[in-house]
Amino acid sequence: MPISGDNYRQIGRTLAGAVSVVMARERSGNGIVGLTVSSLVTLSFDPPLVMFAIQHDANSYPAIVACRHFGVSLLTAKQADVAARFAVRGQDKLAGTQVETGQVLPVPLLADSLAQIECSTSQIFISGDHAIVVGLVEAARTRDEEPLLYFGRRYGTFTAPPGS
Repeated sequence: MPISGDNYRQIGRTLAGAVSVVMARERSGNGIVGLTVSSLVTLSFDPPLVMFAIQHDANSYPAIVACRHFGVSLLTAKQADVAARFAVRGQDKLAGTQVETGQVLPVPLLADSLAQIECSTSQIFISGDHAIVVGLVEAARTRDEEPLLYFGRRYGTFTAPPGS
């Protein structure tokens, strides 16, 4: 018998992950949608692919699964407020947020982020209560900053053990 959803969520909270914001333009071209994800994975280096999961009931789900391109902004340790804003439904996620347009693709990206990744949607897989979105990386940039991490339902930073 499979474990309960609550038990599995408890297990998931023990996985530390980098925090990213995935954003896309709505098909109409008028709006931007976005969400906080801690499930971003580098799937392949040749070709360069990333993937993330999005829950079916997320407000941004229809636009994300319909888009041809999306932007990923990996957040710095100073951007916990941005992560929190993009994680909550019903808020103006763009309020007080500086958004840039990608250099290669017309995707929205967050200014001052640790890394910016411009992706073309490659594949979408439906699995359980999520869709897994795979993106072909068309362009990427990084900055020398500390990453924002998510663990145990809290945001934090990384501290290397002495001597590592």
